[in-house]
Amino acid sequence: MIYSQRIVVGDTETTGTDPKGGDRIIEVGFVEIVNGFRTGRHFHSYVNPERPVPADATAIHGITDEMLKDAPIFAAVAADIVEFIADSPAIFHNAPFDLGFFDLEFGLLSLPSLDRSRVTDSLVHARKLLPAGAKAGLDALCNRYGIDRTRRTKHGALMDSELLADVWLAMTGTGGLAHGFGPAAQAEESAAVGRVPLRRHAPEVAASLLRLVPSDHEAERHSSFVATQLIKPLWKAETAEASRAPSP
Repeated sequence: MIYSQRIVVGDTETTGTDPKGGDRIIEVGFVEIVNGFRTGRHFHSYVNPERPVPADATAIHGITDEMLKDAPIFAAVAADIVEFIADSPAIFHNAPFDLGFFDLEFGLLSLPSLDRSRVTDSLVHARKLLPAGAKAGLDALCNRYGIDRTRRTKHGALMDSELLADVWLAMTGTGGLAHGFGPAAQAEESAAVGRVPLRRHAPEVAASLLRLVPSDHEAERHSSFVATQLIKPLWKAETAEASRAPSP
């Protein structure tokens, strides 16, 4: 995989686990990474599977028949999916699952499925990197690489694609978004705190602009330490010297 290029990270939600047994795609999500950063550009659609969604599947992703009744069928979004992926490498977590469903859906339309030669399975990649026996599910990888997954109360194709993109950048060392860098992260930070985004490629400048405020407990401990542990601290000597200096 060449990382200094455009790649897409994708996920699907389905009615079940068996495309050959009649299960269908009900949600598709892709996000775009360019030169190691999430751009904020994405593709997302719910899909009417033309069959009921079993209760045990809804328990996993929260998607109901009511949510899908007005959604497009796969035939209506197939071209958009192909256009978004284009000729870019694609990353899926447990790729055989997603590819099996894309094979089914594109096959029903007599269209070629996704090019497997351009697909990377992040689950396989993670298992090569991690110690033997380490958990390599998306939640476990988010925890390992410090990716905030608090909003992930259920599975979701777009949300999981976003999380996987951040995990991929952190796991492969090919980007900075997992550590709060990149255009998407800067925009989110700016909106959240109402200030101009810091220049992340100059961390020493960014650090100098941060205002850190100690808690009351920390301030009390500091004062106690200064009073009991420091002998003639430098700043007190400078203050005393300044007070003895003649006025101009």
